[in-house]
Amino acid sequence: MASILRVNTLTDASSNNSTAMSTINQGTLKAWVNFGGATPSAIDSFNISSLDDDGTGDYGVNINSDMANAGYAITLSCDDQNDGGSVLGIDLTVGTIATGAFDIETFYLNSGTNRTNYDKTNAMCQISGDLA
Repeated sequence: MASILRVNTLTDASSNNSTAMSTINQGTLKAWVNFGGATPSAIDSFNISSLDDDGTGDYGVNINSDMANAGYAITLSCDDQNDGGSVLGIDLTVGTIATGAFDIETFYLNSGTNRTNYDKTNAMCQISGDLA
């Protein structure tokens, strides 16, 4: 059986309503995406409107509801694809962080320093910060 909770004010144990709700809201992810492939497509996501294919291993991530400013935090990760011979990585493209989008690159390193962009099977991004 479904239930509905309706309240006019939600407070913490000391009857403070602004601190309790703003702390909960600030501590949540505002957007995330798990995607992959030569033509990027979302496997699953929240608050992501689309992905751009900017070339091999070069992607644009577009946020549906903009962030308040470009100072938000982005956590990146990618699948190693069982490749024991290379170091795999993912990073932000310098100068691309905006309130509604950012660019990333996935790559591998071989012979120590030769970086080559690579289309990953799975790349993941988490975005934290304040929404506009």
